[in-house]
Amino acid sequence: MTLVYPLPRDTKTNFEDRVRTRCENLSLLLDRYVGYNGKWNFKEEQKAEFLKNLTQHCPLSQDLVRANYQRWQQMVGALPDSQTFKAAPEWRMVIGLGQSSILETSMTLDRITGIPIIPGSALKGLAASYAMLCQLETTKREDAEADPDFKAIFGTQGEAGAIIFLDAVPTQLPKLEVDIMNNHHPKYYGDEGSPPAPWDSPNPVYFLTLGRESEFAFAIAEREAGANIKTRVDKAVEWLKAGLSEMGVGAKTAAGYGYMPVK
Repeated sequence: MTLVYPLPRDTKTNFEDRVRTRCENLSLLLDRYVGYNGKWNFKEEQKAEFLKNLTQHCPLSQDLVRANYQRWQQMVGALPDSQTFKAAPEWRMVIGLGQSSILETSMTLDRITGIPIIPGSALKGLAASYAMLCQLETTKREDAEADPDFKAIFGTQGEAGAIIFLDAVPTQLPKLEVDIMNNHHPKYYGDEGSPPAPWDSPNPVYFLTLGRESEFAFAIAEREAGANIKTRVDKAVEWLKAGLSEMGVGAKTAAGYGYMPVK
């Protein structure tokens, strides 16, 4: 697929050559370096070809991923009472699918390196959801905060929790895979209000995912030394592991995405 860019002629030639041969940042390729065809549009079929090309020729560098993981390990090791573990998706996973993107579908990536990450905020929310639903059997945050462990770990509106949930990072080069959402009744779900019918044409939407070989490292640590903190780090790790295994993280968990059995 040949894409063009709205640039001056000499700049365009150099830019296109560098994008094809030298860019190793997936974030730039997905969010900034997307070109268009001659009619200045980007159809779903072209998007599919663009994404499939990324899976076949992954721009990420193995050396960069390893260096990023080593830097992450050093940072985690400097935190008090930190605990780490690893997990990989049983099938597929996508974090940040609904974020704003020129491609209409997205993925959470580190802006500096372009490496996929799982934000610590998402992991903290997952652990809190598991604790509320499966341990404390409540859907109300105010009821959960009556539990001393829950309140100490996750905090309240007026007070930060004592535990830090760090961003999870890949331990090795992640496997990129393309998947599809296929809306069989676009007029019914759209503004036209037509009833669903068997003769409706599907409207496929392609998006990028991470495959089952994409192993991530997770870390939880205490914010500062204090009494009972070590036991609460253990409790937070327990809740996060269970949440990853039983509830899944990211988008489309109802379709089997994001379940990550812990090693």
